[in-house]
Amino acid sequence: MAGMIEQAGLALHIPKDVAAGEPVITVTGRRNVYIENYRRIVSFMDDEVKIQAKTCRITVRGKRLAIEYYTGDDILISGMIHTVATES
Repeated sequence: MAGMIEQAGLALHIPKDVAAGEPVITVTGRRNVYIENYRRIVSFMDDEVKIQAKTCRITVRGKRLAIEYYTGDDILISGMIHTVATES
């Protein structure tokens, strides 16, 4: 199954990480964290947001954190970002 997904991703010119369901994390300066391919919001506080992805848990720590928007596929967290970490 994984081989078929990889082949389909190559044929459609989709990056391997996206085709495999890996989260894509984009940090813009110290103000925004954009996460693609997440499953759910585990917890939300103004100094820490935990996000569950298919393959890992993502923790964003900072001050005055806010979820600007979220859809079934992506989420944008803003505030003063201190750290972004992943764990299995």
